[in-house]
Amino acid sequence: MAMNLKDIYIGKLIKEKFDAKRKSDKNFTKAEFARRLGIHRSTIYPLFKQKSLDIELLIAISEVLEYDFIEEIYIANQKTKENIQNRIVIEIEVSEEQLHKSELLRELVDVVKSK
Repeated sequence: MAMNLKDIYIGKLIKEKFDAKRKSDKNFTKAEFARRLGIHRSTIYPLFKQKSLDIELLIAISEVLEYDFIEEIYIANQKTKENIQNRIVIEIEVSEEQLHKSELLRELVDVVKSK
């Protein structure tokens, strides 16, 4: 999934990873999550809605959830840049009859598949 940094809501990613950890560890509650982070339990709910976070808190959350959010965001951003740089745009005007008579469509599909 291509991800643009301006479209990232870190709270949503944290909530997804929290839910996954909760499924594998029934004792991992929001209260336990807050305790491990050294914050009040009521702070967890707004945390899941945050667009951005303090880097120290994000590192602590990464450690508690055993997931590197910083790496995920960085790699996703790099992949988005790479996809933009590797994009090929081809514009050709042909009639439907010309298209069917030639092997152009199949050739274009083969070229795209080979990339």
